[in-house]
Amino acid sequence: MHKTSALTLLASTSLIPSTLAAYALVESYDPTNFFSKFHFWDKKDPTNGFVQYKPLRSAAESGLIAIDTKSGTVPAIYIGVDHSTKDPAGRASVRISSKKSYNYGLFIFDIEHSPGGICGTWPAFWMLSDGGKWPEGGEIDIFEGANDDRHNKMTLHTTPGCTIQKMSGFSGKVDTPNCDVNAQGQGKNMGCGIKHPMVKNQETFGQGMNKGGGGVWVTSWTSSQISVYHFHRSLVPADINAGKPDPTKWGMPVAKFSEGCAIDKYFKNLNIIFNIAFCGDWAGGAWTQSKACSAKAPTCQQYVQNNPQAFKDAYWMIRSVKVYQEDAGNQKQTQKMKMVGREIQN
Repeated sequence: MHKTSALTLLASTSLIPSTLAAYALVESYDPTNFFSKFHFWDKKDPTNGFVQYKPLRSAAESGLIAIDTKSGTVPAIYIGVDHSTKDPAGRASVRISSKKSYNYGLFIFDIEHSPGGICGTWPAFWMLSDGGKWPEGGEIDIFEGANDDRHNKMTLHTTPGCTIQKMSGFSGKVDTPNCDVNAQGQGKNMGCGIKHPMVKNQETFGQGMNKGGGGVWVTSWTSSQISVYHFHRSLVPADINAGKPDPTKWGMPVAKFSEGCAIDKYFKNLNIIFNIAFCGDWAGGAWTQSKACSAKAPTCQQYVQNNPQAFKDAYWMIRSVKVYQEDAGNQKQTQKMKMVGREIQN
């Protein structure tokens, strides 16, 4: 007969969660070092956007990037776009990718202002594998939308075999369940997506969100799940502000991808990316789906080319991006406690 002792319960429920909640800061991208820790993409946009991504020197000289010490309450990283010229080759912008790649962790994005909600734009911060042919190694879209969207969409892009099977345990709404970019019954390259609902009548994407001072997004990535949390500025947990993040205290995530996807098989060596695209496969392809946007011009490209002033507010203001990983000592202790629990049960 199987018996569970008090010591077993202690090992399995008391000690293990306390060790799992301990994370150590391994990287801080902030105003003191931000641009030195990213590569600048200056090639053709792989999503067919009407955009010219500028290298570091050109972006700095033209004012597309800067460290802002005056606008907000704390210094922040500014990443914007050209909003004064009509260039038939595409609007000048920035796409950057972290020099370091990661496997597992808590990725905390403190965003004061985002470029979202403007017709013609397609901004995102996301994570992408640094090797192989896309989508090998996986892609995690943490914050993304197009044109006048008001709801953030979180998406995974993979090769065949990864799906959303559990439709509970998160507050968002599943839009597409299959992460395979070539899945039948879904649009090409859509992946598995979860839309973020309104939070206390506050928008989760676009200018409405910016009016509240932005907020914090956290991606939790372990061997068994990928989850996304979002906190409006006034609701950021004290443990995050204190530099001691503890996901066990945050409640339900907005999105969670777990059952139906072998995380370690599909996601590895991911870089952090920020970009602001224009038109392209999504914003351009969905142009006529927005009455407000399509009323401005027949096509996305025509609007973006001829209305530079419309993109003055298409910029990121980033306070920091911090990467935490489970403390090595706690990892060993966790494994030890699991082994103790198994030995006691046997």
